[in-house]
Amino acid sequence: MTFGGNRFLRGLLTAVTATALGGAGLVLGPTSADAAVGCKVTYATTQWGTSSGGFTAGVTLTSTGESLNGWKLTFSFPGSQRLTQGWSAWWTQSANHVVAESETWNGSVPSGGSVHLGFNGTWTGSNPPPTDFAVNGVPCQVILIPSPSPSPSPSPSPSPSPSPSPSPSPSPSPSPSPSPSVSPSPDVPVDNPFIGVTGYADPDWAADVESSAAKVDDATAGRMRGLKRTSTAVWLDRIADVTGGPGVTRTLKDHLDEAVRQNAGYVTLVLHDLPDRDCRSLVSNAELHEAQGGLNRYRTEYVDAIAALLARPEYRNLRVATVVEPKALIDLIVGTGTLRCVQAQQSGVYTAGIRYALDRFAPLPNVYTYLDAGNASLAGWDTNFTQLATLITETVRGTAAGTNSLDGIATNVADYVPLTEPFLPDPNRTVAGQQIIMSRFYDWNPHFDERDYALAMRAALVAKGLPSSLGVVIDTSRDGWGGPGRPTAVSTSLDLNTYVDQSRVDRRPSRGAICNQNGAGLGTRPVAAPVPGVDAYLWIKRPGESDGAGGPIPPAGSDQPLDGVCDPKGNLTPWSDTIRPTNALPNAPLYGDWHHEQFVMLVNNAYPAL
Repeated sequence: MTFGGNRFLRGLLTAVTATALGGAGLVLGPTSADAAVGCKVTYATTQWGTSSGGFTAGVTLTSTGESLNGWKLTFSFPGSQRLTQGWSAWWTQSANHVVAESETWNGSVPSGGSVHLGFNGTWTGSNPPPTDFAVNGVPCQVILIPSPSPSPSPSPSPSPSPSPSPSPSPSPSPSPSPSPSVSPSPDVPVDNPFIGVTGYADPDWAADVESSAAKVDDATAGRMRGLKRTSTAVWLDRIADVTGGPGVTRTLKDHLDEAVRQNAGYVTLVLHDLPDRDCRSLVSNAELHEAQGGLNRYRTEYVDAIAALLARPEYRNLRVATVVEPKALIDLIVGTGTLRCVQAQQSGVYTAGIRYALDRFAPLPNVYTYLDAGNASLAGWDTNFTQLATLITETVRGTAAGTNSLDGIATNVADYVPLTEPFLPDPNRTVAGQQIIMSRFYDWNPHFDERDYALAMRAALVAKGLPSSLGVVIDTSRDGWGGPGRPTAVSTSLDLNTYVDQSRVDRRPSRGAICNQNGAGLGTRPVAAPVPGVDAYLWIKRPGESDGAGGPIPPAGSDQPLDGVCDPKGNLTPWSDTIRPTNALPNAPLYGDWHHEQFVMLVNNAYPAL
């Protein structure tokens, strides 16, 4: 069975993970299949750095004996490794000893079943894998997947970090490297386009980074310049971004040519030019309008032009991940009180445009489509979640290739929802007799963090008939929320709202605060296959680019209106009987322009720290 006409099924990989990993890695320890508790652990890492650095570890725990009803996984780091962040378990470390205890939702593992968990960490000197895994005190069979070796070279030539550098940098990129190879793979299509290759580093973004580095102290400048090889997405906001025109310094062809020159393995493109796009925005800068024949122009001048370029033979070995129309479908769900959204829903222009793009890209073997699926803040409520899953499914089924036209979904694009909320893992936990989900900040939305939301949406779409091979990409460009305000422990308050406010990583006054957020930080660096079901964490929104101008002083020479949600002195639409501030930075430039003050803040508040 083919996928998208000629793609491999991710589901096959999922179904045979234990067997395939056993063949690819090193198997250690005896099996315990005859014991009451029996276990097998598959341990795979992606690391970055030379003499020191960081790493992401994926752990698959399989019960090979009787069913587990609550589990405690233990192991010891053989080197200097330190745990910094974990997920899908309660993680603790004492000296070299690490304990991961089951959550309430994944404590039951049937015989033969598996649970997936993981963590981020740091290392110095070397990063040897642990080998003494045990569950509930019973030693496990261990399968080790060797980590790809990162390049020690900080030169501007392509290296095995997720993104080669367009210009010299004084130090190696701190970004994780998902690849042991710098060469683009000729064997397209592949299951996951981000594995085994480096990402395209946009020289224009690197130039903006350098412009900020030239204005700050040496230490901060060094951290900034270390990011210049990080792969960021190329946004196609207008037809001229594809074909050329006033104000465009680098067309899509220029980007693709540069990616080939860099020997990059993949490039991420964002399609963002639907007619009457951003229908919920009061200051939408949509280029095309349905009432003026915008759908036809979108098809012929925009999508067709993109597809024609991507089909050229010189790009056949370049994997192209397309993020299709951020927030379009979720706007149809949550924008029912906005006339433009109602008109877009009634005309069908959003779904028609998206279907056309999927139809044009599905036959291209090197193109991988990720349809935007909102984020936890907008689509997390049960009603919105169900409606969006249905709308995505109906949109995809309406394409020529049906469910095989889609490779995956993209979430948190240009938003700020944290990847995980380590101190708020259970929305149903009670504080003084009240469930956390009832708090003012979450307001009955059960999806507190983005990874849980993204994987839940993926599962819902598969349940509706989309292929089990469906992948997820999550935008982590501005969801780090590090810095001195980041909580380090769960609150001890007995007041529900205080407990949540002191425990949550997301420090916005409201989840509806979405513009140039004060206190935000760079999130997890781009990395391939960080956890099962997720193809990659990516920097889709280019860090340092403004979300929009809100004053109080308008940008020089601008005749565009200020955006209310970007007004640092403004308030958001009240709900839960509360008026909440926008939390926007002051004096931001226009949408897409470089925002130096924001970039300095993102670097200083990065998590993991730079």
